[in-house]
Amino acid sequence: MNYWENADHSWSKDSLRYINTSTQKTQDLFYYIQEAGYFKASKPYFTERANLPSFLIKYTLSGTGQLNYHEKNYQLNAGDLFFIDCRDYQYYKTISETPWEMDWIHINGANSQAFYQEFVKNGSPVFKTAPETSRQNPIHLLMHELLQLQKDPNSKTPFQASVVIHELLNEIILQKYQLDFSDEDIPTYILDVKNFLDEHFRRSLTLDELAKNFHINKFQITKDYSKYMGSPPIEYLLSKKVSYAKDLLRYTKLSIKQISLEIGIENTAYFSRLFKNKTGLSPSQYRRLEIGG
Repeated sequence: MNYWENADHSWSKDSLRYINTSTQKTQDLFYYIQEAGYFKASKPYFTERANLPSFLIKYTLSGTGQLNYHEKNYQLNAGDLFFIDCRDYQYYKTISETPWEMDWIHINGANSQAFYQEFVKNGSPVFKTAPETSRQNPIHLLMHELLQLQKDPNSKTPFQASVVIHELLNEIILQKYQLDFSDEDIPTYILDVKNFLDEHFRRSLTLDELAKNFHINKFQITKDYSKYMGSPPIEYLLSKKVSYAKDLLRYTKLSIKQISLEIGIENTAYFSRLFKNKTGLSPSQYRRLEIGG
């Protein structure tokens, strides 16, 4: 499909816009900026496009915009951010009588696609931050830093910009999924569940058993453990089993069946499937490669 775009460029004289054409080396190595800017855009400002190989992040500082994306409309107020894949159809515009003020950046490269997929895993390309602190939010500060880097670029700029983009992408994910917590915020029972799994991972454990042991609904355990530990408890348990199996494959002569039983999996075929799913290699292949290395 060919790229196409319709637009009205009704932005103020103090708006900023930088357009970059990155070297092949930069595109191969880094996250990189394709375009970036700061706009105060008045009606009838709009952009309508599709098939642009780029990811767009737009953060609203004041005024109101509207985004149409994947056949849904989203109103964008101060503190609201969207992150979209510009290969898909999008239409966004100013809808307030005052200018729609926003930071924006088109990026690509490195793991941009993976970050985008993580961002939209809940089905929404938009999330809301506190409007009263939008100008102090790290998202705005990082986007401002990226704009400053574009003013007087030199040979270090692609390296510096890539680091800041990566930090920005992490910050967006942390804020959207409320992962910006301290260690003290982790519920004590979640730490107890983790310790229990660490101590008993060689057994066959179920969510029902965890719920019974800790007197908490299994769905609540899964939700909280995923938030604070990064994966559901059973997924964590399986990863522990596979990591221990790797150790046994490397440093013992136990058979694959014996290793399977050692980590609490009686079905050797299931163990082999699980191991390959986690590592990309069968247990036999892993053992040969590690011994060979």
